[in-house]
Amino acid sequence: MAGLSPEKLAVVRERLLDRKKRLWLEVKEQLKSSIGDGYQEMLSTARDEEDQASVSLLAETNLTLLGPKRQELEAIEEALQRLDNGSYGECEACGQPIEARRLEVMPETPYCRNCMSQKEKLAKAAAR
Repeated sequence: MAGLSPEKLAVVRERLLDRKKRLWLEVKEQLKSSIGDGYQEMLSTARDEEDQASVSLLAETNLTLLGPKRQELEAIEEALQRLDNGSYGECEACGQPIEARRLEVMPETPYCRNCMSQKEKLAKAAAR
């Protein structure tokens, strides 16, 4: 586990669980305020297919805005799994320890700085 003490790992777990809880609350509030009952109400008062399409587009847009939060929640879940299986702090790509400072800033990261940089370069090249 990249030389992390049990105490340090317990702190990391608490941070991850706290962030997970806060993200779920944010998602819940965003869904409640942007879609919730208002969506059904807007859909029932839509007069034609164009109005219904606009309402559906609004709902889809709101759900799309949740994408980054969903990705962060998935990353947190995966980090918690790595904590459970003993691989937390090891880069998933090269197997080397992830820098302590990087884990402090982004406790959910599965990659060391070098591997993440390579992954980003590949993604950029693929997007062209």
